[in-house]
Amino acid sequence: MKKLYLWLEMIFMFLVLPVLYFYELIPVHKAVPLVIVFLYCLFIVFRDKNFDRGIFRIKRDYPWQEILLKGFVLLFITSIWVYIFRGDVFFYLPRNNFWIWLAVIFTYPIWSAYTQEFIYRAFFFYRYKLLFRNPLVMLLINAICFSMAHIIFRNWMALIFTFVGSLIFSFTYLRNKSLNAVFLEHSLYGNILFTNGLGIYFYLPN
Repeated sequence: MKKLYLWLEMIFMFLVLPVLYFYELIPVHKAVPLVIVFLYCLFIVFRDKNFDRGIFRIKRDYPWQEILLKGFVLLFITSIWVYIFRGDVFFYLPRNNFWIWLAVIFTYPIWSAYTQEFIYRAFFFYRYKLLFRNPLVMLLINAICFSMAHIIFRNWMALIFTFVGSLIFSFTYLRNKSLNAVFLEHSLYGNILFTNGLGIYFYLPN
């Protein structure tokens, strides 16, 4: 019975909800379900005495060099791609809407990166470990769910980037057992995309 409930919970939150929003069947702002799901997940884990609260602790041994190296590679490759294929949005925000860009840089980590990483990493890997015997299968299902959350942007680029990003973030989280580490990584990579112009696929439905 518990497994059935977990399957239904996972399918509803990570597959059904995004599809309902994709077809505009829920008449509330798209930010609302993220907040509701975040609060629900927070409630679930904090009432569970077996949940490892150590993931919230600030550590000194974050893999900074690795995160920054991957960030540099992401910045280099995506900037070239934007310059070649979407030159009209190349570093558009910092060049044309500096204050909006600055607001995104400071607010995105909290309202998006942290909530998503708590839901899709801390909550997901703890809550649904009972359902998956194969860690690789769980990683792939997690990546599919994370990608599905971004179908509201109605473009393939968002789905591809979030699928790959999910695998990277999951690896960081599982290896370091730290929500803060993956939160910082997600924040950095997201802000890179919003800076060089690729973020257009994550805030303008096509």
